[in-house]
Amino acid sequence: MIGGDAIRGAVESHFNVKLAFQNCHKLAAFRRDRLDSEAYREFVSIRSQILNQTPEMRDC
Repeated sequence: MIGGDAIRGAVESHFNVKLAFQNCHKLAAFRRDRLDSEAYREFVSIRSQILNQTPEMRDC
């Protein structure tokens, strides 16, 4: 579901959330009215993306 734009968009619209993922092992749903929150900014930050790339999880 996360990998396809159409289905992800439908789910986001239906539940009024923004789905964000770092890789296939770590994803989160954020309320659309909270996208300016520190939690969202930290989750989607370049630093968090890089730190999440462990050798065990590199190849989903």
